[in-house]
Amino acid sequence: MKKLAYLIILLSQFIVAAWAQQAFVVRNIEIEGLQRVSSATVESYLPIKRGQTLQPAKTAAILRALYQTGFFDRITLSRANGTLIIHVVERPTIGQLKISGNSIIPTDKLTSVMKSLDVAEGRVYNPVILDKIKQSLLNQYYQLGRYNARVDINTTPMPRNRVMVNINISEGLVAKIRRISIIGNHAFDEKTLINQMTLTTVGLFTFVTQTDRYSEAKLDESLEKLRAFYMDHGYIRFEVKSAQAEVTPDRKSVYINIVVKEGEPYTVKSYDIEGKMVVPREDMMKLVHVKPGETFSRQKVLDTEKDITKLLGDHGYMFASISLRPQVDESTHEVALVFVINPGKRTYVRHITFSDNNRTNDVVLRREMQQWEAAPASTTKLEESKHRLNLLPYLKEVDMSVTPVEGVDDQVDVNYKVKEESSAQASFKIGYSQLYRTILGVGFNQKNVFGTGNTFGINLSRSRYEQFYSVDYTNPYYTADGISRSFNLTMSRVDPRGAGVGSGYTANEYGFGVLYGIPVGQEIGVINRIQAGLGYQNTLINLNQDLSKTSSQVATFVNRHGRHFQELDMKLGYTRDSRDKALFPTRGGLQTLFLDGYAPLDSNSLSFYTINYHGKWYAPLTDEFILTSRADLGYGNSLHGARNYPFFKNYYAGGIDSVRGYQGYTLGPRDSNDNPYGGNMLVDASIGLIFPNYLTENLRTSAFVDAGNVYTSLNNRGFGGKSTDAGPIRYSIGLEADWITPFGPIQFSLAKPLNRQKGKGGNRGDQEEVFQFALGANF
Repeated sequence: MKKLAYLIILLSQFIVAAWAQQAFVVRNIEIEGLQRVSSATVESYLPIKRGQTLQPAKTAAILRALYQTGFFDRITLSRANGTLIIHVVERPTIGQLKISGNSIIPTDKLTSVMKSLDVAEGRVYNPVILDKIKQSLLNQYYQLGRYNARVDINTTPMPRNRVMVNINISEGLVAKIRRISIIGNHAFDEKTLINQMTLTTVGLFTFVTQTDRYSEAKLDESLEKLRAFYMDHGYIRFEVKSAQAEVTPDRKSVYINIVVKEGEPYTVKSYDIEGKMVVPREDMMKLVHVKPGETFSRQKVLDTEKDITKLLGDHGYMFASISLRPQVDESTHEVALVFVINPGKRTYVRHITFSDNNRTNDVVLRREMQQWEAAPASTTKLEESKHRLNLLPYLKEVDMSVTPVEGVDDQVDVNYKVKEESSAQASFKIGYSQLYRTILGVGFNQKNVFGTGNTFGINLSRSRYEQFYSVDYTNPYYTADGISRSFNLTMSRVDPRGAGVGSGYTANEYGFGVLYGIPVGQEIGVINRIQAGLGYQNTLINLNQDLSKTSSQVATFVNRHGRHFQELDMKLGYTRDSRDKALFPTRGGLQTLFLDGYAPLDSNSLSFYTINYHGKWYAPLTDEFILTSRADLGYGNSLHGARNYPFFKNYYAGGIDSVRGYQGYTLGPRDSNDNPYGGNMLVDASIGLIFPNYLTENLRTSAFVDAGNVYTSLNNRGFGGKSTDAGPIRYSIGLEADWITPFGPIQFSLAKPLNRQKGKGGNRGDQEEVFQFALGANF
């Protein structure tokens, strides 16, 4: 294009040669053909001014200067006596710019890039720049593995010397990897090496993992993993000589060829630590992960540097640097490792500040700080402070920045920039589950009352199984030491028939309680609390008017103890939370253990106890796969034998929150009417694998195996009818999807019972329910 411009200028020189053979004084300058560009703008680019003498050689400079502006398609020069006449044909402007067909690269990003290149509505149309944009776009899609992408740029004339520019993009499909060949490997076979890579060939599950889709970024990542694999096995001279991706003629498939040079494996001859010892040398030596005689591993070296840096950071040396000085013996293939320590100056924290907390008081955030001002900076304490802020329910995000104090070399300022979410929530809930059918609810919950961090909530819900009303108030820092205090008031009416447990009764219950949480056992990344409290419980049992529908177990209990019970609930518990976050955790776990002892408050009331344990854990296997497990154990009994344990406190199993694939509440013992009766012992567990879904971060998918059942220490034989025992542990296998929607969380499961028990002697067996879901589920 530059050559064409020079040819135009050269041709113009010939055209003006007839009148430009003699110099003349420019008395006036006239510019003809302007529509949008002003005369003053054009004259500002001219290398000649009024009153100056125009030499013949300077005409080319005039043409060159005006063409370089990009405003004009054609320029000619002429003279009339002392007047220089410049005739121009302006380039059209972009009247309208349309981009269509793109989804991988967002339109706003494309528009922003083109605007920076002066391609936008109202700007001068320049086909050269548009051609460059076209090629750049194609290169971008090629890097993403979309080799059959197309970019077509069409222009349509518009009135007033404008054009409409249409950029039509066909992104095409990502090329699939048909073969990966590795040449030069001797120590490891090709299959082992390919397993280390991010990219794979087309396989049975690659439609989910999408690892068979080629891109340059994924190839680079795979090569880096290949290098890491060799370096971790001692091959410190390993090289990737070349890596090429060959595209098939139809541009739908890619063949990858990688050539490597392995070299020889090296072992660690010795290791040492040198430099300034600001912490005991033996403490640092304990953190060295490589040992003499072992095969060299780069990962162990990196782990060593990371752990020593963290140790120095915990002692205030936040800007310490560690360099590795390897001494390689090529003849024996051994390497001596020397870690050189440069701790720098010890650093102290001058100020800790918070920003963007518009609704939360500073004191609420400051009380979560584990790092003190004026104390030596500690990397661990600063990170733990950030972790504790992340666990606050009214903060979405927390970013920490450490800034050296200007003019001082041993002080830093720390700022925690928080992103708050709305702490006041008025909710209107419409849920549905196969167990409880329609669930209606309304509530108001304030997680940060007046910016104090205290919680207040009023919630009401109604379903076929239960009507529930509650008022809760929690002060997480009732004392300066972090002891929390919670009050709760509850009222409920339970009709077991709503969940298919038709034992012929309803239960009205009222309760009030206070619970204290005492932090204990400070650990990094873990919150431990002992829970202790008291509660009052008032229960009234109403029997069905048709006594034939009331089971013998319920009738016998009511005849012995009556229908009205008042107890004092004495609570003692322990919670341990090591999750990295509350919603969709990726590591850590949550465990709770509670003992409830119920003491009678009148002569007709009951004395009994329950022990409940709940645990759920997450362990990442890779960046995308997480192993999860769950366990629920429960036991209840009366101080005067199982016959005196209240039936309305029984445990149940089966359903979406228990052993999936079995109808909710149907496992375990049955009453004299062959209805699920529950029991005083619960065993429930699950193990699952969370796998990526590539759809949305608001969806979590997993495969699971469930096991569980309910048992009773009550001798059911004495009640006659169709009473049975619980039978063996039930198992199921299936898939689960947890989806966070604007209307609330939804939980789906597709499960198959593995050992469903059939009924005997006219009794109903286990009820299978393969598909289960709940709108408004808690996960």
